[in-house]
Parts: sequence; C-alpha cells; structure tokens
Amino acid sequence: MTHSNGSKPYAVRALIVKDEKILFIHHNFRDPAMNDQWTFPGGRLDPHETDPRVALHREMREELSLEIEIVGKVGVFLSRANRDYTIFGVRPLSAIGPLQTEEIRDLAWLTPAEVFEWHAREKLQFGFEMDAVSAYLKQYPWP
Repeated sequence: MTHSNGSKPYAVRALIVKDEKILFIHHNFRDPAMNDQWTFPGGRLDPHETDPRVALHREMREELSLEIEIVGKVGVFLSRANRDYTIFGVRPLSAIGPLQTEEIRDLAWLTPAEVFEWHAREKLQFGFEMDAVSAYLKQYPWP
C-alpha cells in the first residue's frame, strides 16, 4: 500500500477508540516547550517498511505492547511542519502495557469534547488531531 503520490507517508498514527474515548499519548521530549503536547500513538516507517499498516502494528507493539485491529484509514493529515501522517482508526485487542517509558510519558483517554477542549488550549502536538477525530466520527459514527 503506497501513498497517493506513490511514496510512503512520513509517519503513521493510530486513532484508538475504546468505550467512546480516544487514546492520546504524551511523549518524553528533550525540548521542554513540548512538555504539554499530546497526540495519537504511532511513529515513522522504518526504512525497509513500505506498508503503513505493518508499521502501525509494529509501533503499537513497541510503544504500548498493544495488539490492534485496524478498522480503516481515517485519512492523510499534514502536521504543522507540513509532514504527512496517515491516520488509521483502530480497536485495541489486548490491554495496554507495559509502556515503552523511554518514549511514552503518559496516556489519556479523551471524549471528543475533551479533544476539542485540548485543541482549543493548544495541547495537541501536530495540529491535525481534532480534524482526524472529526473525520473518524464522520466515517465511524458512535451509537
């Protein structure tokens, strides 16, 4: 699976939904200015990886010790740095943890209203998180 322009995405992220809440992670950052920034779990594709779905499964195992089911592609979103992130809607198939604590500092399960509030308070890392949640809810409405 390749990107629309034939290349692979800069990175992949999982919009993980459980009990009508969405998982956000807080990375361990070297830059103190980033210490209040949250986003979806995921990461960059390894040089040998060409399938974003394979990379997403690997990232979930590495960061969260989590097995997942990919529900579908939510879309491709540009970060504030103009990098393309492919976001997938995901269901957890196992409990989270142990966390890769060198990379993940904390977790938070947020309702869509809380995501909007964090977006308004500029607590979301890449700038596309609210748009991705809105796109997810349009594609996969909650009951």
